[in-house]
Amino acid sequence: MPTIISAGPNLLAQHKSITEPGSPPVLLNHPVQSTVAIDGWKSVLFGLPFLVAGIGIVCAALNIISVHGRKNAPDWLIGLIGGFFFSAGAFLIIHGMRGAARRAVYLREAAEHPGEPWLVDHHWHREGIAFSAFNTMLGRFVAALGWNAFLIPFFWVGLNVPGMGRVFLVFASLFALIGLVFWGRWLQMLGELFRYGNSFFVYDEFPYFLGQTLRARLRAPHHISSLDELTFTLRCVQEKYVTTGTGQNRATRVVCFELYQEALTLPRDQFTGLAGGDIPVEFKVPANQPSTLLASAPPTYWEIQVQGKAHRDADFEAYFPVPVYSRS
Repeated sequence: MPTIISAGPNLLAQHKSITEPGSPPVLLNHPVQSTVAIDGWKSVLFGLPFLVAGIGIVCAALNIISVHGRKNAPDWLIGLIGGFFFSAGAFLIIHGMRGAARRAVYLREAAEHPGEPWLVDHHWHREGIAFSAFNTMLGRFVAALGWNAFLIPFFWVGLNVPGMGRVFLVFASLFALIGLVFWGRWLQMLGELFRYGNSFFVYDEFPYFLGQTLRARLRAPHHISSLDELTFTLRCVQEKYVTTGTGQNRATRVVCFELYQEALTLPRDQFTGLAGGDIPVEFKVPANQPSTLLASAPPTYWEIQVQGKAHRDADFEAYFPVPVYSRS
């Protein structure tokens, strides 16, 4: 039986003007396939001014180009700010060019394999898919470092500019405290990595089809006996670019909507004896849901989230995309 979704996340999303009443549930703090809410050549064009500005600022910091008048900040700080602009621009340009190239390859291969989207939509491995707890932990670490690095110019202004500079100091301090959440989550991920390591999800069939049974197996992680329960959630996720606010407060973000979900919870006595082996799961995939389309921007996809709860140890969490398609 599909489980009932709590209205809590949707009420919060409505308060933030992300959704409207009657919309599918929003998955807050859910990992996304879309890196940013822009893609293709739009991303390239949007990133170009940032790249050019970053190069100019770094050149000014290195005295490659002359600056009229006195510099109001040390060269290292100017270079850091230039690095922010350059990195943002380079990221958007590379992201856009990769997306455009991938789209072109998808269209060409789709014409070569009509009626077989699973061969061209994503680089699937027929045997299954791995979840890298290391990459997830590393991504959180980089995000935490980036957050703190972004605050350095504000701290410098707050400590070196009298008067209104104290406002910057207060602002930076408050956001540095908020950044402790990033570091706390990173420490949690680090504990999960050391405790359980990376994990692998085995496909019993490839691909899976809407309206049929999905059978798969989780390769039991290390120290699985320390978990009190293990929950498998089959979910259909649709990502959208959602714009909120007006004028200067206008912002676009990637939002994950949950079109379908079904959960299966196993108590400890059903998996503790499977350490080093495979834990089988089975779901009935509904026929009236959308097919996977990872090549689209933004994408729609199916996944299985695995969550393990432990009262005296680190929890376990992993996400595994699954190839669920419609028959042509």
